[in-house]
Amino acid sequence: MIYHDDELLEHTEGQEVSLDQLNGDMVVRTIYKPEAPMEAVSEFKVLLELKGVGSKNGRLGVDLVTVLDISGSMAGERIDKMKIAMRFLLKKLGHTDRLSVVTFNRKAARLCPLLQIKEASRKEIETLVNGLEARSTTNTEAGLRMAIDILNDRTLIEGRRAAIMLLSDGMEDEESHAADFPADKVPIYTFGLDCDFDPKLLFDIAKKSQGGMFAAVSKVENLTAAFSLSLAGLLNVAIEDLTLTITPSNDYKITEVKAGIYHQQMVCKYDNPVTITFGSLYDREIRKVLVKLTLPEVTKQSRNDIFKFAYKYSVGGKNTKLESKTESIHVNRNDTPTEAENEEVIAEEKRIRTARKMKDARLSADKKELEEAREFLVSAKILLSEVDAILIAQLDQLFHFMVSQETYDIKGRAFALALEESHEAQRATTFTSDNAFKVRMFNTPLMDQYIEQADSFNGNYDYEVPTEEEDRQKVALVY
Repeated sequence: MIYHDDELLEHTEGQEVSLDQLNGDMVVRTIYKPEAPMEAVSEFKVLLELKGVGSKNGRLGVDLVTVLDISGSMAGERIDKMKIAMRFLLKKLGHTDRLSVVTFNRKAARLCPLLQIKEASRKEIETLVNGLEARSTTNTEAGLRMAIDILNDRTLIEGRRAAIMLLSDGMEDEESHAADFPADKVPIYTFGLDCDFDPKLLFDIAKKSQGGMFAAVSKVENLTAAFSLSLAGLLNVAIEDLTLTITPSNDYKITEVKAGIYHQQMVCKYDNPVTITFGSLYDREIRKVLVKLTLPEVTKQSRNDIFKFAYKYSVGGKNTKLESKTESIHVNRNDTPTEAENEEVIAEEKRIRTARKMKDARLSADKKELEEAREFLVSAKILLSEVDAILIAQLDQLFHFMVSQETYDIKGRAFALALEESHEAQRATTFTSDNAFKVRMFNTPLMDQYIEQADSFNGNYDYEVPTEEEDRQKVALVY
């Protein structure tokens, strides 16, 4: 079936923003010791911090398709909480956004085409969602395939941002192979509800997409907050198509670049430029890149240029890329350097090392080698101090989920996969956790705001959800 019936936008004076008005930006910090000895140094570290800054003049409209599991296992509280989460989502989408709702059980069905969000369409979509009933099995691939077709067949594409949010609470049918379906052109945010879903399937779908994330929602009452966290990013993209190129200078050699999951292109190791492709950054979202180099011996005190970096990105869906000026990293070489390693560099090294240990533990637990898995977690915790509270909380929670193979299979694997993706992507997501606040990492200010609003909405459906402009004003005041 071809879906050419997406609703064209009804323009309202004062609410539309032209692409030329969108002026997202990026801010870069360089963090490193400014001094190094004159003798050869086998490992010198520089931390680059890239932060997105959203446009003050508005944003692109979003074309969102929600893909909702309505199989028999969703009956009762699960489908009720899904309807509440959808109600909150409808309130946060704005006049320039469009929403289509797809459901799936044994087959997929489209509740509505891409409709512009207005008061009438909000009520129409809410009524359709409220009428859903849970029955039959779980053909995840059918729902995902329909969502991709809806976005691919749109008649209005220019100046639009597209995404999919997929919710499921169960194992997919035998004939369904959703992880194998090509869906890498848009971000897909996947949500595993309760404890009976296939975490690896939802993890793989999100990871193969363009910037999506997997969320493990073990408590159904947290679904609205999980939706809100993803929405806070999706509705506040600052820049897109971000690439960073690092070029060593003179006889300095790059030995390693730590940038998580993001693709690195290196022509030849050590001597040549390294280009990292990040994709999008949300407003006030941060990516950190740890660069390690060798420094050759020098015979006299000097100020040396050790590497240069530059970056490119696009704003507001424009094809033209903005290019930064080339910046240089300088180090003073002398025979009596006094500065210790920078604390922020040490903290990032700890995070990377701890994330690697947690991944090793997850891989061991997947092979049912729980004792080895727990040893990885204990060895990681030994190297942390009290100031590393979030990492310690994450390790403790994962260790708790590995008390037995059954506990790990039911709760731990989903937590480990969501945590793993969050660290590798340096992007926030929702975890299965006894205390989500303690293990939370990478949240932007807007994400924290949206989560607070979702919690308020969950307790009071008459709660007046703040508008986009009110959200923006609050962030501007506080941050």
